[in-house]
Amino acid sequence: MKTDCEPLCGGMDTRLTDELHDEWDALAERVGTVFSSRPGYALNAPRPAGSELAFVHVRRGGRLVALAPLFVTRMGPVKVAKILGNGQGVPTELLSEDDASSRVLWDSIDDHGLTYYADSMIDNRTAIEALGAHPRWRSDSLVRERVPVIDVPPGSTARDVRGRKSLKRLEKYRRQAERSGSPMVVETIRDAEHLELRWADISRLAAASTRHTDRTDYLAEKSPADPSASAKAFLLGEAAAGRLALVGVSVDGRWCAHEICIRTGSRLESWLTHHDPAVAKYQPGHQMVEWLIQTHDELDVTVLDQGVGVNDNKKAWSTSGYDVIAVVGVPTRTIGSRILVGLLRRWELSPGFAHARKVGYAVLSRLRPSND
Repeated sequence: MKTDCEPLCGGMDTRLTDELHDEWDALAERVGTVFSSRPGYALNAPRPAGSELAFVHVRRGGRLVALAPLFVTRMGPVKVAKILGNGQGVPTELLSEDDASSRVLWDSIDDHGLTYYADSMIDNRTAIEALGAHPRWRSDSLVRERVPVIDVPPGSTARDVRGRKSLKRLEKYRRQAERSGSPMVVETIRDAEHLELRWADISRLAAASTRHTDRTDYLAEKSPADPSASAKAFLLGEAAAGRLALVGVSVDGRWCAHEICIRTGSRLESWLTHHDPAVAKYQPGHQMVEWLIQTHDELDVTVLDQGVGVNDNKKAWSTSGYDVIAVVGVPTRTIGSRILVGLLRRWELSPGFAHARKVGYAVLSRLRPSND
C-alpha cells in the first residue's frame, strides 16, 4: 500500500506518453478544481509557435502526485515555462496532492533550468503557496482580478440572486420576442450527440461574433500542441464524461447566442460566450445566466463560476468571487534573479510588450509549426 512516507521523486518529460496522459487525467480528477487542469483542455489550448512542451512531474512510490504541464519559450538566454492554457483567459492551477509534493515539483522545475510565469493562477493553491515559501526560488505575485461567482445552494432560484424588477424585465423581453412572432427558445446541450447536431450553428456564431474584433475564435483553433486535436474534440470529450453544459438561445428558430460551460465537481465554469448583436435587445447573456441558475439543481452544481474577464453582466449576478494572480518565479541560483523577477513581470504584463509578443507569435505561427 502506498503511504505518504514513501520517497518523492521529481522528473521531466518532453513528450506526453499515453500512460502519463492517463495519470494526469486521474490526478486532475482527484485534486483539480478547474477544467483547465485536465489534459483535454490543456492540450487543445493555443501556444506560441516554436515553443516546446515540458511535463514536470513528481511521483511518490511510482504514483503521480504532482504535475506541471508546461510550454517553454525563451526571453534571451532565459527559458520561461508557462502552464498550458496560459494567456487564454481561463483560471489555471498546478496539480499537487500536498505540500511535500509541491516543494519537490518546484525543485524539479529548478533542476531543469526553468523560470516560471503564469497570468491567471488561482490564489491560495498548495503549489503557489509552496513557491512563495521555497528557499530555492525568488517569486512575486500580483492580483489580476477577482473572478465573479454565483453561489446557488440546493433549492435556490434566480429570485435569491437578483431582484424582482430585474427578473421581470427579462421576462418582458421574452414576451416581446414571442409577440413579435420570433419566440425565444433556450436549450441545454449536455451530450455528444446533441453537440454534434448543433456544432455547425455553434461554430458559425463563434466565427461571426469574433470576426473584425480582437477576440479569438477558440472554436476554430487547431491545437498547436497536437494537430489532430481541436476545441470540438475537447468539448465532445467533456460531453462524453457528463461535464458539458452548453446553453443556447434561438430566436425565430435561428441560433443567436450560447454560453459554453464545463463542470468540475459541484462547480460549473463559463468558458466562452457568443451572441448575435441583432438580439442584444433581449439581453441574451442575462437570459442564459438566469436559465443556468434555474436549472442548477438539475445540473447538480452549487457554484456558477463566471470566469476571467469582469463585466457589468457578471457583476450584476455575482454573489462572491476569488482572486486570480500573475505569478513570476526565478530560481535564486540564477544570476540577477531579483532583477529578473521584475523584468519578467514587466515584460509579461506591459500592454506594449503584450501587443509586440502577440504580433510576433502570429508571424511565427505563419512561418513554422510548433515543435512537440
